[in-house]
This record gives sequence, structure tokens and C-alpha cells, in this order.
Amino acid sequence: MPRLVHDTSAILDAATRLLSAGSADAITIAGVIREAAVSSGSVYHRFPNRAALLAAVWNRAVQSFHDELYPLFDGEPVAAAVALGRRTVSWCRDHPADARVLLAGLASFEPAAWPAERRDARQADQERWDRQIRGLVTGLRTATGRATAEILLIVVDLPYAAVRRYLGADRPIPAALEDIVERAIRSALTDTGRVGQRP
Repeated sequence: MPRLVHDTSAILDAATRLLSAGSADAITIAGVIREAAVSSGSVYHRFPNRAALLAAVWNRAVQSFHDELYPLFDGEPVAAAVALGRRTVSWCRDHPADARVLLAGLASFEPAAWPAERRDARQADQERWDRQIRGLVTGLRTATGRATAEILLIVVDLPYAAVRRYLGADRPIPAALEDIVERAIRSALTDTGRVGQRP
């Protein structure tokens, strides 16, 4: 069983390398066989078609990211928002290939063609993630008086934008970026000169 897990990870790693060199269009069964240097049977045994492969690539990246961040939603809302921003940066630095999967966007992975169980798994995790975000937004609205749109801009969009400029250009994420993102989030949430008013 460990060998099966290892081989599956190697196949998905090969798929993410293909994406990093181009786009999601570059992820094909034939391309993965060449990149991973494995037999066609090894790939088809796990992923009977390209749709199943694309689903596995996307779901693995999202699950890795979310699993890192789920524990950080607890606690005081501003502190949680800061922790989430910092961890977004560090996760992207530690997992640049998976981060580029997320940067490509779900639509690039053709989810309508996925096997039903893969779509269901994605939907279940997305619903959990959305609940966590809604809970954080509610807490931040109470704690800061800011509007939902402003909170989402600060807590969600800001960290993504901070890493996107480096991932998109295939440049290393600077070591100081966590601190920069933390200061930006904390300042934006605690500055008394609010931009947005609730609601």
C-alpha cells in the first residue's frame, strides 16, 4: 500500500510540473506518463481518463491548502485573519507547484467532466471552507465594524494578490512577505479610518 500511495503522488507531482511549464492544457495522460517515467498501465490504473487526473490534481492541491488553514480559524477574529494571511504565504512558498494549480483556477481543470465522486469531494470541502470563511467574516464584522466586501478584500484577496505576483512570474516568494502581509491585514482591520461601513 505505501508503494501505491507513493506512485500516485509521483504521478500527480508530474502533472503539476507539466502545469508549471505551461497551463492545465499541458496535463495529459501521455504527458504524465513521459514526465513521471512510469508505465501507461500505472497511470490508467489510478486515473482511467484525463478528467479523473485533472480532478485529482486540483483536489489534492486544494485539500493540502485547506488542511493547513482550517485550524487557524479558531480564536479572536483579527488574530485568525492575520494567521490565515501568513499561512497562505508560507504554504505557497512551501508548495509552489500546488499553489500554481490553484492560481490556474478551477475552470482550467474542467470540473464538469470529473467523475461524480471527485465532484462530490470537491463540493463537500468547498462547503466546509465557505462556512469557515462566513464565520470569520461574521466575527470580523462584529469586531471591526467593517463591511463584508471590505473584509473579504483584506482577508482573502490581499494574501492571494501578494503571492500571485511571484508565482505568476515563477519567482521565489520573499522571506519577508509573511510579515508584510501581516502588517497590511492588521493595519487594514484595526485602522480607525475605515474605508467600508457595515453593512
